[in-house]
Amino acid sequence: MHRFSQLIWMSLGVGLLLAGCAGSGPAVVATIGKEPLTLEDFEASYAKNNGGWDKGVASTQAEREHFLDLLVKFRLKVMEATKRGLLADSSIQSEMDGYKIAVATSYMLEKEIVDPHIKELYARSADEIHASHILIKLDPNALPADTIEAYKRAMKIIALIPTTRFDTLAARFSEEPNAAVSKGDLGIFTTGRMVPEFEDACYQLKPGQYTLVPIRSQFGYHIIKVLERQPNRGAVHIAHIMWRFNGPDTLAVRDSIQMVYQLLKSGMDFGAAAKKYSQDPASSQKGGDLSFFDRGKIPQFIENVLFTTPVDSVAEPMQLSYGYHIFKILGYSGIQPFEQAEKDIRQHYQQTRYNLDYEIYIRNLKTRYRLYFDEVMVDRLAHSFDTTSTPSVPTWSDTLKSAFKTKVLFLCEDKPYTINDFVQHVDGSGEFKSLFLYPKNVRHMVDRMAEAKIVEENARLVPQRYPAFSNLLKEYQDGILLYRIEQDEIWKKIVVNDSLLKVFHSENADKYRWPERVSFSEVYVTTDSLMSLAYNEIKSGKNFNEVAERYTMRPGYKEKKGVWELTPVETNDASRRAFSTPVDSTSVPFQYATGWAIVKVIAKDSAHAKTFAEATPELLSAYQEQASKIREEQWLTELRNRYPIVVRKEALSEAFKRKPVANQ
Repeated sequence: MHRFSQLIWMSLGVGLLLAGCAGSGPAVVATIGKEPLTLEDFEASYAKNNGGWDKGVASTQAEREHFLDLLVKFRLKVMEATKRGLLADSSIQSEMDGYKIAVATSYMLEKEIVDPHIKELYARSADEIHASHILIKLDPNALPADTIEAYKRAMKIIALIPTTRFDTLAARFSEEPNAAVSKGDLGIFTTGRMVPEFEDACYQLKPGQYTLVPIRSQFGYHIIKVLERQPNRGAVHIAHIMWRFNGPDTLAVRDSIQMVYQLLKSGMDFGAAAKKYSQDPASSQKGGDLSFFDRGKIPQFIENVLFTTPVDSVAEPMQLSYGYHIFKILGYSGIQPFEQAEKDIRQHYQQTRYNLDYEIYIRNLKTRYRLYFDEVMVDRLAHSFDTTSTPSVPTWSDTLKSAFKTKVLFLCEDKPYTINDFVQHVDGSGEFKSLFLYPKNVRHMVDRMAEAKIVEENARLVPQRYPAFSNLLKEYQDGILLYRIEQDEIWKKIVVNDSLLKVFHSENADKYRWPERVSFSEVYVTTDSLMSLAYNEIKSGKNFNEVAERYTMRPGYKEKKGVWELTPVETNDASRRAFSTPVDSTSVPFQYATGWAIVKVIAKDSAHAKTFAEATPELLSAYQEQASKIREEQWLTELRNRYPIVVRKEALSEAFKRKPVANQ
């Protein structure tokens, strides 16, 4: 509960943190005690907490004033927490120490892996690549001998490229299934369509160039040649006129669509022709408009036509499996601005590329921080455990002697990490709890620990590499201070007892009511045949609950013999049917959801006020909420008297008129 509440308040704290003053003599929108709240502070906080700078530009004066009020209250509370010296509290210091590394690690990986790569992917999306390849298949887990043999075969083919056409080599040597037909041609694509290693190679080549060494992917070795590179026009916007095949006479359909095509060539408006002739009701009344289609989302042979037909031109009739189409190219979407495309690019990157880039990043860190393993000690450790045990067992490391635990496993930046450090790392991580302590798994655990320590070591330098990171840390610090001071001044000062709750209940009794409710037994089955069997048994006089126990398929209700305790009438179709049936009576079978049901009514209860005991859980929550608001206002009044506040609402009219400062 403590952690959950803290995270909630930290989220608020992060949203409300001020970005810091900028420029000389900035405009001030409020003064809290002796501390100014600048217009730049307000803008940064508003944009961060309300969906970005553009939202701030569009905000009303009333919205800005409301947010300023929240911001002033936040600053006031954090100021009081700081004045009281809560930063010196050992529990807060301990919590901040834990957050520093965790937050720095997340910040570092975002800045040094994710951000650069999604920007690179967006830059690539400006171009489309037309490429061919030759594939030499190779299993991802192939033996070294097989890998070398495949590599040599690929190099021999590369040696033939200067004297032999690439498509000829692809048809002869490529192990792609349709290579004899496609001759290696992959068509036109942009970023996100190919596996990362393949795409990376393509975007490093100029038209006419080919890879001088084969590129390894999950499919094997690729020899790639880039045929063309052109600007990406984005999705194609098309309209169509369609005539369907309604029987075996496909020639008549072809003749009809050709007639329409000739009318279009003679100058008939495409939209008017679509409304008059198209047999696609969904698009005909919109002039045939089918909206936008991306490359890769439509069959290749259709894509080839659509993306090669000039804008405002009409393609010749095309036969598909269900009829003929005449397509008109209305235009292209172009590529989205980065701000709009970022979310999709980020998601694609995380799904397809992040793990590989993270591995490369870790390899570089291992070199930078001079990671060194004592292989003898690692091997001894790997063979020191009961292989039937896992780290979830409290005694998993009892086989290790005290002297052995002092031995060094590895060095990172000349800093030693011992076997005892390893034990503590495993105990503190949930990652390894289910791993049996086989030697292979123990080595994996040591490797993962070393990675974590390298990342941690690099994260310690984040404040030096990124000065703006100090602002982020202050956000977390202020969030912790806010949580602690509100616990002390609001929540711990709320008195709750039965006497107070009973008074609160008497004043608000009408707010806590039971709706109309019904208690019933139910037989629910998924087929009408089972329903017939159950209903016949009930009609023959068998006990309803015993029939329910035998037949009902509703999860959890077989054990309860189909009984629903008092349930609000509007809960579902069964409760509604039960409420319309007399007490002690049984309904006829009725369809319910994906099955059939019968209900027998046990009791009905009219709407009425809840007793104090029945309402207590809701009362407690509502009373605490009301009491906290009252106590908060009392406390804020005390703080305002202690730290006088001057608000300059008129200055808010100047907010968001400048260009936003780029994120650091």
